[in-house]
Amino acid sequence: MIAVIFPSDATEFTGDGIGRLSDILLGNAHEALNGIYEAVAKVPESAQDADKLIDQNILWVKANDKVLDGQPFRIYRVVENSKDHTLNVYAKHLLYDLRGYPVLPFETTGVLPALTGLISHSAVQPVPFDVWSDIENTATAFSLTIPQSVRACLGGTEGSILQQFGGEFEWDVDTVKLHAHRGEDQGIEIRYAKNLTAFEIDRQTVAYTGCLAYYKTDTDYVAGTVQLINNPEDFPTANIFVLDCSGEFDNVPTVDQLNARANQYMTANNFGIPYKDSLKISFVPLWQTEEYKNFAALERVGLGDWVHVLYKDYDLKMQIVDYVYDWTHERYVSLTLGNKKASLSEKVTETVKDETEGQIREVTSFLDEALDHAQDVMSGATGGYIYIGRDADGHPNEIYILDTPSLDTATNILRMNYAGIAFSQTGINGQFTTAWTIDSRFVADFITAGTIDGGLIRGKSIIADALEANLQNLIEQYTMNFKFANDGLHIAKQNQSGVIISRYNSLFTDQGMRVIETLSNVATLIAEGDTVTARNLTAQIYLRMQGTSAASRIQEFHSSIHNAENHGIFWEN
Repeated sequence: MIAVIFPSDATEFTGDGIGRLSDILLGNAHEALNGIYEAVAKVPESAQDADKLIDQNILWVKANDKVLDGQPFRIYRVVENSKDHTLNVYAKHLLYDLRGYPVLPFETTGVLPALTGLISHSAVQPVPFDVWSDIENTATAFSLTIPQSVRACLGGTEGSILQQFGGEFEWDVDTVKLHAHRGEDQGIEIRYAKNLTAFEIDRQTVAYTGCLAYYKTDTDYVAGTVQLINNPEDFPTANIFVLDCSGEFDNVPTVDQLNARANQYMTANNFGIPYKDSLKISFVPLWQTEEYKNFAALERVGLGDWVHVLYKDYDLKMQIVDYVYDWTHERYVSLTLGNKKASLSEKVTETVKDETEGQIREVTSFLDEALDHAQDVMSGATGGYIYIGRDADGHPNEIYILDTPSLDTATNILRMNYAGIAFSQTGINGQFTTAWTIDSRFVADFITAGTIDGGLIRGKSIIADALEANLQNLIEQYTMNFKFANDGLHIAKQNQSGVIISRYNSLFTDQGMRVIETLSNVATLIAEGDTVTARNLTAQIYLRMQGTSAASRIQEFHSSIHNAENHGIFWEN
C-alpha cells in the first residue's frame, strides 16, 4: 500500500490527501495487544511529497492484514539523516490524541456508561472520537475521583476501564473499541516440518487461584470469604490475591457484595491464567510464498487471533499478542504468540526466566520493543515479585522489585526508572535511603569496595585501617595544627623544622569567648557579656565609642586626607 499524507486537522481520510509516499525505503506498523500502536517510515529526502512529512501531519497506512483500507497515525518526530539523505518518520495512532482530553471526576455503573462518560465528562468539548464495546457488564462500578486524560482512564492507571472491566482494545480510526475477545480462531496451524523453523517455549503455572476482598475505614471493617477460580485443584498451592475495596463503596458493604467484587476482579484480571505463558517461534509465513493461493484464510490473521502450534508432543493454542507489519509489501515482519496483558500495567511474579535473542535493525528497532524485551528477561529472586509500571500510553516507565505481590503491601522495594535506581525498606511511600541517580549521584549508608579511585573524597569523618604515607602525613599535620575540641578551636603554627612557634586557643566560656596565646598563657582577647578586653587594639582611622545619647571618637591624623585640626579626641551629640 502507498501511504497517504493528510494535514494535521484532517478528520476524513479519503482521496490522495496532500501527498503520497510512492518512493519509500521502509514502512512498518507495530501493535501490541492492549499496548503500543505506532508506525515508522524511512523515506529519501528527495522523494515526492517528502516535504509534507512534518510534525502533527497524519499518515494513512495499512497497518495489518485485517485492515482493508488503512489507519491514521499522527507524526510526532522526524529525523534527518545527513549521511544517507533520508528521513526517519515516527508516528502514533490518531487515538493517542486522547491524551490531551482531560476527564472531570464522575461515577457510573457498567462498561458502556463508563466509556461514554469519558467523552461526555471531558473538560474539552467536543471530543472528535467515539467509543464502543461488546462487553455485557452493567453492574460493575466505575469511579473517577481526580481529573485524568481519557487515555489514562482507558488503561494504565488504578481503577481504569481495562482494570475494572477487562477486555481487549482495538484502536480503529477514530473509535476506541473494547472487545470481550478481539480475535478469532480460524484453525490456522504452524507445524513442525511444514512451516515451523524454530521453537522456544516458556510455560509456567504460577497464577492467582482466588481473591479475598475486604473493606476498612477508621470505624468499620468487613472481609469477604475467599473466592476461588473454577479449577484451583490444577495448582499445587493456593495463591490468594487480597483486594482492598475500602475506596469503592459509599456505605459499608456486605460480605456478599465483597464476594461479588472479588469474583468480578478475578474475571477482569484473568485469574487462573499463568502470568507467563509465551512462545517464541520462527516460521515461514506460507501466505507469502508461491502457494499463497492455497492459504487465503491466513490473510486475515491479526492481533488477538489464535493459532495452533504443533511441535513434537506439543499442541498449543496461542494468541497473537504483538506484531510488526510491513505496509509497503503488505506482509508481517514478525508475530509474537503468548498470553494477553490483563492491563497496561503488567505484574510479573517470581521465577520469570527467558533466554533472549535480539538483532539490531535500522529504524525498525522500536523503543517499546526493547523495553518489552527487558521486561521478559527480568528474573524474580526466590520469594520476590517484579512489577512493571506503564504510563497512560502503555509504555513501560518503571520497574519495581518487591517482597510481596502488591506495591501497597511491599516493605522492601527496589525501584528503577529513567532517573535512576533507589531502594526502600519502608514501603513505596517510605524514604528511599539508598539511590543511584542519573546525574551521577550515589547515596548509601554503607559502601564496600576493594578500590575507589577519585579526584576528591569529601566527608565529615574518615575511619581507615590504612592510608598511603603521604596522605597519612598530610592528615596528621593538619589535625595536629588545627583541631576542634569541646572547649573551642585550637590552632598552632610550625616552622620548617616542625617546631611550634605560636599557638592560640579560642575557648568558649560561660559568659562568652577568650583567645589565649598558650605559650605565655595570656588572654589576648576576651569577649564576655557586653565587655571586650584586648591586650593590644589597633584601629586604622579612628576608634568610635557609641553611648545611648552621645558618642566619642579617637581619631589619628593622616596628612593625605586630613588637615591638622582633624586629629585628637572628639565628642559627638
